[in-house]
Amino acid sequence: MPTMQRSLSTSSVPVPSLGSWRQAASVCGFTIDPVLRELGINQHDPHAQLRVSPLNLFRAFTLCVERARGHHFPFALGENFVFEHYAEFDAFVASCSSIRELLELAGWARELLAPWMSLRLDEFGAEAHLRVVMDVPETEPRELCHVREVVLAAVNQLIKRATRGSHWLLSVRMAMPAPAHHQRFVEHFGVPVFFNEGADALVMDRRWLDMPLNEAVPDALSQARQRIERRLSQEGGERRIVDEVRWALERRPELLREGLEATATALGLHPRTLQRRLQTEGVKYVDIQSEAKCNRAQVMLRRRAISMESISDELGFSDRRAFTFAFKRWTGLSPSAYRSQLGAVKA
Repeated sequence: MPTMQRSLSTSSVPVPSLGSWRQAASVCGFTIDPVLRELGINQHDPHAQLRVSPLNLFRAFTLCVERARGHHFPFALGENFVFEHYAEFDAFVASCSSIRELLELAGWARELLAPWMSLRLDEFGAEAHLRVVMDVPETEPRELCHVREVVLAAVNQLIKRATRGSHWLLSVRMAMPAPAHHQRFVEHFGVPVFFNEGADALVMDRRWLDMPLNEAVPDALSQARQRIERRLSQEGGERRIVDEVRWALERRPELLREGLEATATALGLHPRTLQRRLQTEGVKYVDIQSEAKCNRAQVMLRRRAISMESISDELGFSDRRAFTFAFKRWTGLSPSAYRSQLGAVKA
């Protein structure tokens, strides 16, 4: 058995919100315990968080979908999802004054709950896409489609609660072909759903990202962050500053146009402190930022409606020529050649 596959079957991850699983199963006309027993999953302590191998977690999703009657299990689970055992997350959500702040939760959830999953924020002109990315070795992406559906449904439910039911969602994009029950997707999300899109994403008006949700209370937000940071240090060991910088650059694309000082401010650090911590980890800020710019450029180039000039400006280059030179250094291809190589992509 390959090393990566062995880790999938022997490593341990939390089962996010087992109570939500029970409630979703009830909505779908079955009970969750026989599914867990079939997979050899036993909860010895009902008050402790259940941990299983990622492989068994993915199998549990599949079995639940097969046993559901009258409802699509991933949507039922996403709609009923709550953060069990993580009161720190609820306090943070209640303290957030914008969706952009709320999305910071995704990075922490990845560290504590789902190391194989990330939520990417892509901003295209008037649109913002919340894209689910899963990195599971030795596994076909189509095998994880139900897991991605749960994440999309849970994020939708979380933001819907935060916006008090406002119509923030424009459309949903799914990488998979349209299933036989595709109408359930439209009924659940209440917006157009497009399949064969090459990505799984919630699409929203970009203005919603920074629209005020609650009156800003910086002290409450800071305290909630500190509680989560303490939880991370207890359960995940010391966090790498390089990962925090990467997440900040991904969550706030405007930092790609700025220097180290702006990112340090976003992280609540003095610039010299950030520089020293990066040096300790053997990396340079300029290299992390270049990597983030390359990733962002590749995402934007997939959208043919976005001009090269717009991409150059968003990434902080003086003109298109400077962007072309940098992109060719990163990838070996010019931006035009990279876009042509992608083939026909919907705009």
